[in-house]
Amino acid sequence: MKTFKPARSIRLMVVSVLALAGIASANAQSHYSLIKIIDLPGQGGHGDWVTYDEQTNTVWIGQAPAHNVIVIDAEKLAVKATISGVQEANGIDIGDTYAFVSDAKSNTLVVIDKRTFEKVATINSGGEAPDGVSVDGQTGKVFVANDDTDNEVLFDGKPPFAQVSTVTLKPHPARHGPDVGLYVAQFDRLYQPVDNMIDVINPNTNQIEAVWDLGVKTDAKPMVYDDKTKHLLIGTRDQKMLTVDPATGELVNTMPFKGGDVDQTAIDVIARRAFMGDKSGNVEVVDLDSNSIIDHIASEKNAHTLTVDPKTHRVFIYFNVSNKVAVFQPT
Repeated sequence: MKTFKPARSIRLMVVSVLALAGIASANAQSHYSLIKIIDLPGQGGHGDWVTYDEQTNTVWIGQAPAHNVIVIDAEKLAVKATISGVQEANGIDIGDTYAFVSDAKSNTLVVIDKRTFEKVATINSGGEAPDGVSVDGQTGKVFVANDDTDNEVLFDGKPPFAQVSTVTLKPHPARHGPDVGLYVAQFDRLYQPVDNMIDVINPNTNQIEAVWDLGVKTDAKPMVYDDKTKHLLIGTRDQKMLTVDPATGELVNTMPFKGGDVDQTAIDVIARRAFMGDKSGNVEVVDLDSNSIIDHIASEKNAHTLTVDPKTHRVFIYFNVSNKVAVFQPT
């Protein structure tokens, strides 16, 4: 049995209270208020993807520094499960039965039962340094983007999770490789950022149908889909958010922002908001109807991944450096 150390416990409580007070003060002018800071097990560092699963009302986090996947109860705002043994969790997407997690260190796709949290399979990713994971919502098949081999590998979403096909991405070779793609059911297409381009992949033919050059000079980043306007919102390292017609690839709008290094974007279609995971320490809040930035949420420097619970409109921001999740809700 571990010996209880009251002094250390008090110090941790004081640090947590001070952190809460500091973030709350920084967000005094925001329309989003901090309601909870969730301390995570393990250690902080460069963590990665965050996603919300509506069926189980949970938030999944790739806690790469501690070699874990963390699951948070979105109602109780508490850690529900710690899934260990994933060396470097990168991308996460969730189907009806399983969560699919890319492990960049071991070049594998880890399959986890999303209700029991048991690992049911670990399979070769079909390339090196797997990153983005996208589930085809119609067939349940799973796309995995491998950074170092610049390819997209399609897997069956049911046991034994057989590899179906491999697509060499464009441009090839890539400077940095693919990021996290997005499958959009209304168009039955996967939109895959690769360097400064977007590859449009038909999952029925497993072919690249188009390569969009949207004038991005640096990198195109992960995107979200607004099913009201039927537009994609694509983050970039050009300090611009792009609004694009997914049917044609037409650039509809360019939204400049004075941020830093944007990574994941989250969307709340009902509330008409999007949230940009910006490493500068400020999350930009976008009004989806006016295509403008209307608010900021003060986060933590180098925080870059986040998700939204569309029922409560709460925003979950992963403070990967300090190893916490900050939960905000609209005021």
